Amino acid sequence: MGELRRPFSKAIAVLRWLVDASHGSYGVREISAAMNAPVTTTHRALNALLQEGLVVKNDSNRYTLSLEAYRLGLALAPKSPWREVCMPFVRRASRETGETAAFSIFDPVRLQRFTAARMESDHAVTIVDRGYWKPLHAGASGLALLSFLDEATQAEVLGMPNISRETTQTIIDPIELRKKMEAVRAKGYAVTRGQLIAGVVGIGAPVFHPDGRLLGSMYVSIPEQRFAERREDPIAASLLACCSAFTNQLARGWTG
Repeated sequence: MGELRRPFSKAIAVLRWLVDASHGSYGVREISAAMNAPVTTTHRALNALLQEGLVVKNDSNRYTLSLEAYRLGLALAPKSPWREVCMPFVRRASRETGETAAFSIFDPVRLQRFTAARMESDHAVTIVDRGYWKPLHAGASGLALLSFLDEATQAEVLGMPNISRETTQTIIDPIELRKKMEAVRAKGYAVTRGQLIAGVVGIGAPVFHPDGRLLGSMYVSIPEQRFAERREDPIAASLLACCSAFTNQLARGWTG
């Protein structure tokens, strides 16, 4: 990350790191090393967050997010403009498939995606999906996006240095990924097994703006032990119908 020059930016960068980090407490040096930032810079940023009540410091001088930070996150989630328009289709996909369904929004600048809305299934075992940026090459939702991007953007994604291997099943070879993408385009949807989360089958399909631009993807996550091949076709049909209805809703004049 390197040292940030503006105090506000420094504090926000540390806050973002704490949000994306695993649950737990962290020391100043631990955070500064992870962010590749000077210890003094990190310490000033943490003090600013402490004064604003967004972090707390324990007796061991380790920092965690405060209850106020959690409150802000919970209060912000329902206010997402995309949540309002996509939730009816996410609910529909979950109801029709009986599984956890979600909508991922695509960021054309970061070339990543994150889950903007989800509906859990009624099953005892469901998929936990934290709100962090995810790659396009791993998982059904990402692959459904990557496969329908223009060739230049696909090449940019596949040419990224240190492309991440999320699990032992993640495909990182560009040639193999291109073959997978061809199959996704032919079907209109992606199916993956354990490529983003071990033991999870994902089925995802793209969602387009009415003008043809790629907006995001809808997907269903299923624990592998509960998935049977015969379920692929009906789940995919439901997802494709929901994605089409989503686009039609946007065409009828919704603006975000």
